[in-house]
Amino acid sequence: MYTDIPQREEIERLAAAENEHSVTLVLRSSPVTSEAERLRIEFNNLASEAVSALRARTEGKANGEAADAVEALLRELHEDQEFWRFQSHSLVVFVTPEQIVSYRLPNALDSEWFAGKHFRIVPLLRTITFPHEASVLALSQKATRLIAIGPDHPGTEIPVPDLPTDILDTFNVSDPGTQSHQRRLHGPEGQSERLRAYARSIDRAVAPVVRATRRPLIIAATQPLLGEFRAQSTMPKLLSEAIEGNPDERSAAELDAAARDILDRHYEETLAEWTEQFQNRQASGRAVTDLSDVARAAVAGAIQTLYLDLAAHPEGTLDREFGTINTEPEPCESLIDRIVAQVLAHGGRVRVLRAGQVPGGGLQGAEVRFSV
Repeated sequence: MYTDIPQREEIERLAAAENEHSVTLVLRSSPVTSEAERLRIEFNNLASEAVSALRARTEGKANGEAADAVEALLRELHEDQEFWRFQSHSLVVFVTPEQIVSYRLPNALDSEWFAGKHFRIVPLLRTITFPHEASVLALSQKATRLIAIGPDHPGTEIPVPDLPTDILDTFNVSDPGTQSHQRRLHGPEGQSERLRAYARSIDRAVAPVVRATRRPLIIAATQPLLGEFRAQSTMPKLLSEAIEGNPDERSAAELDAAARDILDRHYEETLAEWTEQFQNRQASGRAVTDLSDVARAAVAGAIQTLYLDLAAHPEGTLDREFGTINTEPEPCESLIDRIVAQVLAHGGRVRVLRAGQVPGGGLQGAEVRFSV
């Protein structure tokens, strides 16, 4: 499986882009290679519908060549056999007459197309709301491993400079050489002191790597090393739940499976925290749920965090000067994506959730910096 997770800066650029001939295609895809031909056919059908809508909207205008250029870029991607061999669970494509950009995403998104003056970016924001990524640090006195887990691949061990291979490596102590005492250090006080030093040396080596990825960290270890590492760790995204049992007896794939269960529970806890925070702010007048209020706050730059239902497609247009909305449907406008573009442009966060998960119980909710 192959993914291309977008960075916030990329999403901001796509959100701010305006072109009379902008097309967005979202295709529910599959990482199974044998599905490639079916996906190409479905993609071609979506592209044909989008281009037809684009031509109908611009019929009679002197820009037929622009629609031809969009169609040509989509045809080139459709005919790229190598590209279709390597897919994930969804494919999102953004195209104008001048450029085509694609992202293979791990989320299972519903197929759709949009042709208008701007792109539909909400699907990308779903991917980065809960990215399903983490680092797993497997610790024992005999071994240390750092394992990366992602949304589309099993756990993969990654090299870490200066990471101690075991507790003896920390102190350059020779192996005692006897089977019954191999790789162990004795004396309660001396052992505790050595475990603390071992934990500190691991933290120093691992912290720069984990912080650079911005992923949460999950520990796989047994006591007392687990407790010593928690006490010495400087990493803010260290999760409270650990993988129990001796990690030396588990492969990277087995640690991956255990970590995903912990990550799912972490996301549930995070969602509960977001909901509680939203309710508290709503009670103090610092959160809104009505679409008109959300739109005004977005244009005023008042939204700190916007929550959206992925399936929400409210019809209408946004007045970017006053923040008012016209609920009359406009085929070339996506009201919710225009609101999202305003939030991102003013430095706000956007979290895209599944049905029933949006704080406030509706299709949208916004925590605001100030009242509008």
